[in-house]
Amino acid sequence: MALNRAMRRKEYQVVDNKNVEKHTIKEIFADNWNDFLAEMAIQGKPVREVIRKEVEKIIGCQDPSKGFALYVCTKCNKILHVPFTCKSRFCNCCGAKYSKDRALAMSAKLLDCGHRHVVFTIPEELRKYFAHDRRLLNLLFEAAANTVTFCFNRRNKSENYVPGMICVLHTFGRDLKWNPHIHMIVCEEAIGNSNIWRRFDHFNYEGLRRSWQFSILRLLSEHIPGPAFKTVVDSLYARYKQGFYVNSPPVKNFSAGVVNYIVRYAGRPVLAQSRIVEYDGEFVSFTYTPHDSDELITEKLPVFDFIKKLIIHIPEPNFKMIRYFGFYCVSHAKYKLYLLRAKRITPHMLASLKGVYKSWRKRIMHFFSYDPLKCTCGAYLELIEIFCDPRKIKYYHSCFPQRFSDTS
Repeated sequence: MALNRAMRRKEYQVVDNKNVEKHTIKEIFADNWNDFLAEMAIQGKPVREVIRKEVEKIIGCQDPSKGFALYVCTKCNKILHVPFTCKSRFCNCCGAKYSKDRALAMSAKLLDCGHRHVVFTIPEELRKYFAHDRRLLNLLFEAAANTVTFCFNRRNKSENYVPGMICVLHTFGRDLKWNPHIHMIVCEEAIGNSNIWRRFDHFNYEGLRRSWQFSILRLLSEHIPGPAFKTVVDSLYARYKQGFYVNSPPVKNFSAGVVNYIVRYAGRPVLAQSRIVEYDGEFVSFTYTPHDSDELITEKLPVFDFIKKLIIHIPEPNFKMIRYFGFYCVSHAKYKLYLLRAKRITPHMLASLKGVYKSWRKRIMHFFSYDPLKCTCGAYLELIEIFCDPRKIKYYHSCFPQRFSDTS
């Protein structure tokens, strides 16, 4: 069985790298978005306005007609157009940059000490309430922070120990289903009322699960009144007697690879495009590995169903997917004490990484090992003008249409 799984994974890797045409989510949306909107209108299921805006951003990402920067070589007069990106978190290209920037910002706040990666999940019976009313997603952050704070406080109630917590909301599972859950980075040290720092390297799983269950159900009951939901709550307590599932493994070598570790959970796009193995205009096939198995599963969906699975995870405008609690929150009264311990902030390499992620040129140089502004003649291209006015862009296109076909 294990050998067959390994052979299938190996076969998939060979096919994916050599024989399968690469497809992008932008391509799939560009081909089907208008037809999808028409179909939703016929069914009487309007699409949220934020979804329309985000998808239109993705389709227009790196489109020169939306704006670009013009670079010219000082020696041979070679022209380079650098189109603007859409800056959408939902875009696989821009979302990857966003996740790295956020991971870097998160890493700069962390102490150089032990941390835990805690995952808070909810049962399937509750997921529909968060999909129907997205304001309830705020309760997941509050309940998770309350759960960990309570577990720290109960060790010594007089000291009222406060930990540092960073929460990231994910609304998707590996199979793209709606599955809201919280990823939390918890500092294993906390500060008390008498400014005493104490290490907490033991987490009581049973206490965490029951406390998480009580906290989230109590908050939901306050926001969803009525006997119908009370019946749901009673049934959940009866069915999940050990509490809702919580996993909190210690993070090994956290200080050394803090940025790389956090970037996996900080606002990443819903689906990596490398997982799309086939797209024929009508169906999309993608792969995923379930949590309870090492077997690589390929799922084939009609293109409209695939789009539905993606757009449901687009958050509301200005919704914060990453939030800080405890002494990692700048508004906390004990944050100044945390700053006094700044010598313990992890990696000094953060300063150099800020330079890496500062501009698109430095990111390309870092990840792809070439300078995009270095001409083939050996000279460097210089920025001549930035085109963002639609009238100027249209005029430039009409005067030099061949430049966009000859250069990129």
